[in-house]
Amino acid sequence: MPSLGAYVTPRVLGGGKHMMIGSFIELQFGQGRNWPLGASLSMLLLIIVGIGLMFYVRVTSREKPYD
Repeated sequence: MPSLGAYVTPRVLGGGKHMMIGSFIELQFGQGRNWPLGASLSMLLLIIVGIGLMFYVRVTSREKPYD
């Protein structure tokens, strides 16, 4: 079960006026009952975060440590 902060933080940061991806995914699973779209968006978000993480690791591993 997700923590309350997982739902409250995007709503506070978005001010309730802007739809954030986490809120949209939660909406698809909950009220929309559109599980295929929610699953697709979740996988897309996972892939985007994974690519960003791999890019970050490659860039930071090329830097030489301080001597």
